Amino acid sequence: MKKFLLFSSFFVSSLFFSQLTMSPFASHYDNPYQVTISGNGTIYYTTDGSTPTLSSSSAPNNVQILINQNKEIKAFLVDGQGNSSAIMSKKYYTGIIPSAAIYFKAPSTWTAGSCVMVDMVNPNAVNGFAMDTFWPGITMQPAGCDSWYKTTRDFENANLRFNNCTLFENIPQTISTNLIPAGSTIYYDFTNGVITTPPSCLFLESHETLSKNNNVLIKVYPNPVSDILKVNTDRQFREYEIIDISGKVLLKDLFTKEITISHLISGNYFLKLKDSKGDLVLLKFIKK
Repeated sequence: MKKFLLFSSFFVSSLFFSQLTMSPFASHYDNPYQVTISGNGTIYYTTDGSTPTLSSSSAPNNVQILINQNKEIKAFLVDGQGNSSAIMSKKYYTGIIPSAAIYFKAPSTWTAGSCVMVDMVNPNAVNGFAMDTFWPGITMQPAGCDSWYKTTRDFENANLRFNNCTLFENIPQTISTNLIPAGSTIYYDFTNGVITTPPSCLFLESHETLSKNNNVLIKVYPNPVSDILKVNTDRQFREYEIIDISGKVLLKDLFTKEITISHLISGNYFLKLKDSKGDLVLLKFIKK
């Protein structure tokens, strides 16, 4: 009898918790959009990632929140009997989202190249669509450095799975890693796991390069630089990132030909430029 009562209590509690919903399911769109929180009771919520309390903003049954910038929404529900649900949490994004550089060192026996499946966590979809979750995922490109491969995708967090690009997953020839949590830039060696100090051959050693699309010279100057890094190019870039030698993204914004870097400490850095097609250019510079 006690087991039955315990099961009934758990079922009712789970049913109540499930009555709080947050939509849409997809958590990124280019333009501002509405998120709706629904539940049969009073909804208490925050939009800055903090834990909601009974003193937080609230509304009965339905809340509309405009996503005009990246927001982390947390909410819980209190029903007419004073019962509180568990806290529901979700991040929503709009506009530009972080670019993640994925590097993978494959075994020398992988003759067909390397692929990666990307299970996005934050955001869970781009413009409403989840991508790269079907076998074998994205075909990675040689990085020009030993057996390293590379690709770039837009996400803040994701789970990755590298494989040897076989046509089907469940065949004897298939070799694959387990799921690997990733955020921003990741360097993963099939044999040794995550690499914290990547080989220098993965980075361009020049402060200028030729655009592959139109043979236009792209240059950063002055180099070394103290305060303002200037970019000489006619190519239409969409955004830029400043990356340190460990691969950590320090700054990300819409592209401009003059970038303030006075806050950086002295050392070597990389400027990554991305155009509207997703093509990348990587340039090295020195901060005095």
